[in-house]
Amino acid sequence: MAKVVFQETQRFRQIWIWVLILGISTFSIGSLFFLEDKAPLTLMDLAFPIGMVLLLNVLFLSFTLSTRMEEDSLSYRFFPFTRWRTFRNEEVETMELVEYNGLWEYGGWGIKWNGDTWSYTTGGKWGILVQTKKKKILLGTQTPEEAKKAIAQFLALKSASPES
Repeated sequence: MAKVVFQETQRFRQIWIWVLILGISTFSIGSLFFLEDKAPLTLMDLAFPIGMVLLLNVLFLSFTLSTRMEEDSLSYRFFPFTRWRTFRNEEVETMELVEYNGLWEYGGWGIKWNGDTWSYTTGGKWGILVQTKKKKILLGTQTPEEAKKAIAQFLALKSASPES
């Protein structure tokens, strides 16, 4: 098993996102009680919409971006949408720490495609830009200094490996 050089797990932590989600959830559930319906609502009438709102909140809470750099590979996953994806060091052509604007360059955070690069981010302005022969991906990071050191170590190990 290869030695882990860098590991990071991120979630959406921006307060404005949670205020928005809780506000929409509260409005959605609250509006059920003010419908212009003649018959009073029963528990069964409320169960499905409240269950859906709660399910969507739990789903959003589960969003997790995990990045792991080992001596011989780079892996990432955006749970629950992607499984672990791994690039062996010989597949990675370039890797660098970049500063980006998620809103302007990708249209927001999450899993995005801007016509050139797949972006997996949860916020912030720093990312690990990885170029392989087949694709370009940006993996957001909240620890740019640690990521920069790990990238340098990964690239040094890559250049020292016999396959390179």
